Amino acid sequence: MKAALTSFERYLRRFVTRRPRVTVTLLTLGLMLMVLAIIPRPLSPDVLGQLWIADRLRGGARLYLDISEVNPPLWFWMAVPLQAMADGIHAHPDRVLAVSIGAAALLSLLTTDRLLRERTPAARVMFLAYAAAILLIMPLRDLGQREQWALITTLPYVALIARRRDGRQVPHWLALLIGVQAAVGFALKHYFIGAPILLEIWLLLRLRRDWRPIRSETVALAACAIAYAAAIMVWTPAFLAISVPETALAYSAASVPEWRYMLRPAQPIWALIIAGIVMRRQATRQSLPALPALSIALLVAAAGFGIAWLLQLKGWPYHSIPVTGLLALALAALVMDMPRLGLVRPVLLAGLCAPLLLAAVPTQWRPTPEEDIAPALADLRAGAVVGVLAREGWTTWPATADRGFRINGRHGALWILSAIDRNASGARDPRIYALGRRMVRRTARDYRCLPPERIIFYPGRASKTATSASDNPLLFFSRDPEFAAVLSHYRRLALPGRFDAFTLDRPLPRLPPSQCPR
Repeated sequence: MKAALTSFERYLRRFVTRRPRVTVTLLTLGLMLMVLAIIPRPLSPDVLGQLWIADRLRGGARLYLDISEVNPPLWFWMAVPLQAMADGIHAHPDRVLAVSIGAAALLSLLTTDRLLRERTPAARVMFLAYAAAILLIMPLRDLGQREQWALITTLPYVALIARRRDGRQVPHWLALLIGVQAAVGFALKHYFIGAPILLEIWLLLRLRRDWRPIRSETVALAACAIAYAAAIMVWTPAFLAISVPETALAYSAASVPEWRYMLRPAQPIWALIIAGIVMRRQATRQSLPALPALSIALLVAAAGFGIAWLLQLKGWPYHSIPVTGLLALALAALVMDMPRLGLVRPVLLAGLCAPLLLAAVPTQWRPTPEEDIAPALADLRAGAVVGVLAREGWTTWPATADRGFRINGRHGALWILSAIDRNASGARDPRIYALGRRMVRRTARDYRCLPPERIIFYPGRASKTATSASDNPLLFFSRDPEFAAVLSHYRRLALPGRFDAFTLDRPLPRLPPSQCPR
């Protein structure tokens, strides 16, 4: 038995040494299957909303006109082929999403492998296997968020910049491919622009006179940026004309969370990893050269995404995904390039393992308890049209989507209610008031175009003293005569739970199609 194990170990070592790319591929595919087996259900409200918008776009809806949304269009465009594929093969969209993320991670790892050829095959396989776990397992609780996509596409770009720093050659086709990959990730949020800017500044400071701004990857980034801007102006001009002004106005009025909400389980892990890097550097200062370029580049990119985390000021755990992932990979790269001491310090092992534990940490949102919302939806069949009026997306998703209901209205979540409440108790800006009235009237007209069988308000059962829009959306919407006229065609249901539910009681006069969203 011992001889057989020894023989298998030798075969495995030879296989890893001779076929590192095949090994990485097999390991990544294994992790992809693991993700499919343990995929969190339901997905986050943001991702479910993304898939809902993609489905609406396939039906002819116009983003930012027929669908109210604050985010740039790329993320929703990316979901359109995924939704189409899911429909074509009769698969659940979250399965197709998981496979697409796995495929993107595999491409990221294989392109990164081509930039690490100076390392031994065993070192590359160990680093890339760990990277695969960071890309796929660490963000599992927020599968499909833009931050996960950004982390996946940033890794090979960072490795490319590190290789430029070392003065090594890179094939033009590979640099172009990596540049296009990175452009997609950086374009998902304007906050992400800090990462490539800091990387370029670092490269300039290190190369000085040898720095060249025009390279294959920078040409790809610039070309993709121009193409994306042109696509927005041609296909979604309402993003700049409607969404950006309304979002800027409402975000300026929305409350800023306290700093205590910014501290989540990821932030102590950041401190742990940084401590591990500092300790490793101190331990090797006398015997080894400065930190390898790959580790430094990963730290620089992490700082860029750290700026994004600060600027967003939300404290949502998924905002930390790129920083956590890049810091963990910086530590792993340091161990790969400075293996002399091994994992002798417990803090190094803890720094490598701790990020993966985030896969088991609950995220900031909680799905609506089934026993709470079920009575409001129990008598509806799949395909029923439902209207949900609540501040948070977890009220709309997944309770309605998982039952196969059609969501009516332009808003998946009425986050604007927070801005309306703060404005009412502070600045009293008439523009915020007008924005709230416009949202209510759009909703009333949407319901007259496609009358919901059920309208749900959350929170419901509000006391008479609850007058804020967020705490008493029924009162806020009912103040508008047009919406009150719509609601007069509905009968309030006496049901348990924290919802106010209204069912269609008599036919609602419909608007002509020319006045309705697509």
